[in-house]
Formats: sequence, structure tokens, C-alpha cells
Amino acid sequence: MDFSSRQLRAFHLVARHRSFARAAEALLITPSGLSVLIRELERQVGFRLFDRTTRHVSLTAFGNEL
Repeated sequence: MDFSSRQLRAFHLVARHRSFARAAEALLITPSGLSVLIRELERQVGFRLFDRTTRHVSLTAFGNEL
């Protein structure tokens, strides 16, 4: 598996902020652009890293391991 540093930074910021909007702001990209980065990373690792609702973001067990 080959992850980009941008994908890993995006993962770290979403995990830290528990918010796609705040993480996107820190990366200076749109929330939809951040979602694409996270979806690509999840596709590469083969599992979901975050449980998402419209108001809540939390790490899955796999995300916690990463």
C-alpha cells in the first residue's frame, strides 16, 4: 500500500479535530476535497477509518489502530 503524506495528514487532522470541516480548514481545502482524500485512503487500506454522521465523526476500531 502506498499512502501519500497528504492522505495521512488528512487522516490525522480529522482524527484530532473529530470534524471534516475543521480538518479541511486546517489543510486549506474544501470539506468535499478532504472527503475524497479520506475515501481514497480507506479504499487503499480496505476498511473504513471513520464512522460519520452529519454531526459526529469518530474513529472506527481500524482507524484507531492506524
